[in-house]
Amino acid sequence: MIRFEKQRTPLVDTAIVVSLAIAFVGDILTPQGIAVWTLYFIPAALSLYVWRPRIPILVALVATFLMLFSRLVSESSGTPLPTISGINKILGVLSIWVVAMVARHSVQVKLQLKEDDWIRSGQRDLGLRMQGEQAFEALCDKILNFFCEYLEVPVGVLYAAERSDGELRRMATYAVGTDLACPQTVAPGEGLVGQAVKDRKVLRFDDLPEGYFRVSSALGQAAPRHLVVMPAIIDGKVKAVIELGFVRPVGISDMDLLAAMAEPVASAIRSSLYRTRLEDLLRKTQRQADELRRQQEELKVANEELESQSKALSESEARLEAQNEELTEINTRLEERRDQLSQAQTELIKRSEDLARANQYKSEFLANMSHELRTPLNSTLILAKLLADNREGNLSPEQVKYASIIYSSGNDLLELINDILDLSRIEAGRLEMRPEPVELGPLVQMLERSFQPVASQSKLGFETRIEPGTPGTITSDPLRLQQILRNLLSNAFKFTEAGEVSLRVAPAGPGRIGFAVHDTGIGIDPEHKAAIFEAFRQADGTIQRRHGGTGLGLTISRELAQRLGGSISVESTPGEGSTFTLIVPIEFAQESAEEPPRGREVVSLSKARPADERAVPSPQQPVAAAPAGQPVQDDREHLEPGERSILVIEDDPAFAGILRDLAHEMRFRCLIAASASEGLALAEQFLPSAVILDIHLPDHSGLSVLENLKGRAATRHIPVHVVSISDYTQQAMEMGAVGYVLKPVMREQLVSAFRKLEQKLEQNVRRVLVVEDVAVQRESIERLLRTEGVEVVSVGAGSEALSQLKDSTFDCVVLDLSLPDISGYDLLDKMASGEAFSFPPVIVYTGRSLTREEENRLRRYASTIIVKGARSPERLLDEVTLFLHQVEARLPREHQEILRELRNREEALEGRTILLVEDDARNIFALTSVLEPKGVKVRIARNGKEALAVLERAMREPGAAVELVLMDVMMPEMDGLTATREIRKRPEWKNLPIIALTAKAMPDDRMKCLNAGASDYIAKPIDIDKLVSLIKVWIPK
Repeated sequence: MIRFEKQRTPLVDTAIVVSLAIAFVGDILTPQGIAVWTLYFIPAALSLYVWRPRIPILVALVATFLMLFSRLVSESSGTPLPTISGINKILGVLSIWVVAMVARHSVQVKLQLKEDDWIRSGQRDLGLRMQGEQAFEALCDKILNFFCEYLEVPVGVLYAAERSDGELRRMATYAVGTDLACPQTVAPGEGLVGQAVKDRKVLRFDDLPEGYFRVSSALGQAAPRHLVVMPAIIDGKVKAVIELGFVRPVGISDMDLLAAMAEPVASAIRSSLYRTRLEDLLRKTQRQADELRRQQEELKVANEELESQSKALSESEARLEAQNEELTEINTRLEERRDQLSQAQTELIKRSEDLARANQYKSEFLANMSHELRTPLNSTLILAKLLADNREGNLSPEQVKYASIIYSSGNDLLELINDILDLSRIEAGRLEMRPEPVELGPLVQMLERSFQPVASQSKLGFETRIEPGTPGTITSDPLRLQQILRNLLSNAFKFTEAGEVSLRVAPAGPGRIGFAVHDTGIGIDPEHKAAIFEAFRQADGTIQRRHGGTGLGLTISRELAQRLGGSISVESTPGEGSTFTLIVPIEFAQESAEEPPRGREVVSLSKARPADERAVPSPQQPVAAAPAGQPVQDDREHLEPGERSILVIEDDPAFAGILRDLAHEMRFRCLIAASASEGLALAEQFLPSAVILDIHLPDHSGLSVLENLKGRAATRHIPVHVVSISDYTQQAMEMGAVGYVLKPVMREQLVSAFRKLEQKLEQNVRRVLVVEDVAVQRESIERLLRTEGVEVVSVGAGSEALSQLKDSTFDCVVLDLSLPDISGYDLLDKMASGEAFSFPPVIVYTGRSLTREEENRLRRYASTIIVKGARSPERLLDEVTLFLHQVEARLPREHQEILRELRNREEALEGRTILLVEDDARNIFALTSVLEPKGVKVRIARNGKEALAVLERAMREPGAAVELVLMDVMMPEMDGLTATREIRKRPEWKNLPIIALTAKAMPDDRMKCLNAGASDYIAKPIDIDKLVSLIKVWIPK
């Protein structure tokens, strides 16, 4: 603020001096007892209008001195002074000092406002200079000129990062003479500019030595004594560095201005670089368009040649007429053979049935071979890419070319495998539909954005239209709906050489909606309309066909349309074009989807986990060396304490070797485990910095490994990145994974995964955004979560949350659904709508009960849902520490005790035996999948009679006693209420806890269950959290 303290107010200063003199003279001349000293308040009040904070204090000091001096003068005159006069003087001095302190604070506030206004004015002026489309060099020159002019700096230079290698090039200078050592390029760490890039912070130097550098004009020279080097950073990348030389001391306001403008400057430079690259691409595209026009001229010449050939064809038609007469004679002989064919028809029907069964076996085989096909292809693609890159330079150009061909062919094979597996999964009944609300407007806009470049490149028109009266939202599977429409649009563009392609959405009858894809392409002959929907068939299947493809796109689209409860129809005229119309119901009906093949048990996975996921036992002893036959060597023998290390849990030796080599490139030590048990043992023994985890392991599921790592205090902070062939993204992210990549995976994706883990390891401060409208609740959450290394930002409205997410990055969001301006659902939709907002893990922390539909909607975005209650703060603390990857041992002691108590409540289920009495296989699977990972031993009974038999056997088996019963009510042979009454008749089972499970929800159902002897009651659909809580309440301690 020193910059603004230099402003002078001579009139006010004069008035202060005059008023002090008048007050002093009046105080001297006026007899004691008259409060003339109150005149001293005038100069004190006038000090409010100055620009220097020390003036009010100086006025108070002078007034105090004058008042004391006048008192001494009065006492020396010999006139007796009343005591009240002294007291008044003392109170007057105190009052004047109070006014002075208020005036000083007021001047400081005024200076602060002046500085803020100065900074905002600078931001506005700089923004105006950076507006519009400008050449990159001109933009840099304007930015540097602004800083030098606005800060009154005599010399400056600007370096910008044009390339991705981090090297900066000099783009603009201000008053830099030829005698100054100003390099053209600077690398990170080179000189002060390079050091500012490396440290990513502003460097400031005062009292530079004489002769460091000089700035000159036509009249003379001067030596700047102060230097500031400022990096302009955005999204963690340095885009430019500005070096300024000051002849005056650098003030705080100057540094605040530079800090405020660093990111806008970086953003403007990044945008200008993007625009320059786009212009280069546009010029390249224009050159290609010229080449295309030349080729079209050549095609025109070829068409003229074809016309001459058509004349020759007309002559051949005459010959064909003669042949028709011969065919008539042949038809007579064919009729004689018809009888023979009818006899063979019966045999063909039998063979067709055999073929149908064989086709079904084929489809099931292909569906089950998904992992076996993709796993070797994954390693092939990665190794081929490594060879094609030729980083060591030991391959010849011909060998690099061969590797590139292998890589390209592998990708083509992968696309073919994906199509075949999609078709086989559909035919084998293993493709699951996931209906949810689909907004038609964003869907159509997304398709338009995706295919507009294709239309532009092909010189075709592309139009999309939603007809009036069309509903804005339907319920369907968005992924499969997009897959069908993309197939239809791709075919339309592929078979259209001139004209246009359009997508029209309109109602298609009661409760149905139609998507019509029209093109002006080659059209389809009537005899080929049925064939195009058959697998591996195309309208033109000859070796001379002009368009490639496997012929699976329309087959898959038709099958998917049927699964969505709809259909696909086609209208076409050869030479004029085609219209493919997809019709689907507005509301998806599960029963409308095609039933899966018989003999296969259908199990709901909405609350379940993979079938092979069970609790992995804790290792009994540390793993000192790799197991016998370990195919990949790792660094466990050479790992030193404190070294960065990554644990790779992967059963594919080739892929594990690739990950190990990449870890070494990224300067990590690497530990390799081929099984879940070995991985947990290595994690417990070595405590690695990070983990790369596969889902499909030979002994247990990778999700169970993730659950064990996040359930142990010593390992729950370790960041885990999943690389797997199966898509369990939502489950893994909810359990605390930092990322998920699907195999086959590119090297660039693996490098990105390693860098994400590095960022987590290097992050010192974690940031949490709390969105809660109740101030008291918001403050309590802040107190709960705020610890050393955790920054908590709290807001009370959805708009404030969006503003924070747009401007800042957070590691976790705690969200209440009830907000004053928008609902929590709308806030999540906006966060997911684009790249404008960051989207960290979201913990929904709400006080109201949720319906199944609301919970399903939240599960699309939220990682965890917590209902506020007596124990909810402990769960909130546990979930936040999980997503922040905090080391539990470094948390405050009270937080550690809370987490230990919460974990002890989960350990209450470890090793307990529960009898589940349920006749529905799907419910059995779902409930065991919830209870077994918590350490519960689950015994199964299909009806009341089996339950009584299981309880009898458990009494005779040592250590197998049942501690609690989950009893379904409606079952065959013996229902749950009758079985409960029979259990209560036995004295040894009188106190056995029984929780009734029923699909009924009438008010008197609870009383019926309790009267029959049940300990408690829970209605279906079962809330898993409530069920687990009930079990913990009733199971014997």
